[in-house]
Amino acid sequence: MSPGRHAAGPEAATEEEPVEWEEGARPCAVGDPGRAASTVVTEWDARFLFRNDFLVDGVRLPAVESPVADLRAACVRGLKNRYYGKVCQDEYGFLVSPDRRWLVIAVADGVAQGTHSHIAAQIVVRSGCRALSALLGQDDPSRIDWTALLHRLADEVVRYAQAELGLGDRVDVAGTLATTALFAVVGLTPDEDGFLPAYVMPFGDSSAWVLRPDDERPWIALQPVKNEGSVIASSATDAIPLVPHELPAAVKTSIAPGEALVLMTDGVGDALGAGSGEVGQFLAASWREPPEALTFASQANFARRTYDDDRTVVAVWPVRRS
Repeated sequence: MSPGRHAAGPEAATEEEPVEWEEGARPCAVGDPGRAASTVVTEWDARFLFRNDFLVDGVRLPAVESPVADLRAACVRGLKNRYYGKVCQDEYGFLVSPDRRWLVIAVADGVAQGTHSHIAAQIVVRSGCRALSALLGQDDPSRIDWTALLHRLADEVVRYAQAELGLGDRVDVAGTLATTALFAVVGLTPDEDGFLPAYVMPFGDSSAWVLRPDDERPWIALQPVKNEGSVIASSATDAIPLVPHELPAAVKTSIAPGEALVLMTDGVGDALGAGSGEVGQFLAASWREPPEALTFASQANFARRTYDDDRTVVAVWPVRRS
């Protein structure tokens, strides 16, 4: 969770000979891929077992009457963490509510400075999905108390850090375990035009977008675009467990057939920018329709100079009616 520019990091390792990729293993180059994509040799982080370099999902989601949405998800350890032998700090998860009326999605990006931030991300995703699914069994998404939910998740992170790591107060915990949180609740009962309602709650610099079949402006941001209009880019962000007493309301939108709701950590979002550049054009063209799951992961793992952070993307496309 950083701007992805490290003078002493993987892009600095330019004296090595490029690794010989096997056929099909080369990541998609977008513009100048830089040398790091072909020279970085992945190092293992022996401190933490059972952390994957790649996670991929591709499913058609059930609803009350018939399948109504396709989901693709991918999480990829970034070149920076591969180079330094550190675990991936991103996490994602999704659940369908027991009544099959709602899809719950969570994306989290552990703060890079925290040695155990990936655990905070894992707690937020898993507990957040379960808590939202339970809440949706009792109430409508428009009535969810998001501030209370994020405080509940923050408290869980603090309890873990105190019990397992012997850390002190909330500020002390935030220096070791901290994470952004991005939640979406998508209705699985389409209206007469096939639109699916969606509620999005971002906390931190992970971002949510609607991808439209529009060559001029395909990406519509559902929150202010990070660093847009700033002279100097910043990697500072809000993060659990330091949650304010009041949060903005969730963003309500809808996804039409032919569109997609796309949630991403800043490993992809920083390169996407406002969506009008080369990365935006590449991903928009690639994700007009839901690709095969491994292809989706490869596309999320695009190679572009200086962008070496962990990458996570979850996308949902309403199923087109015949």
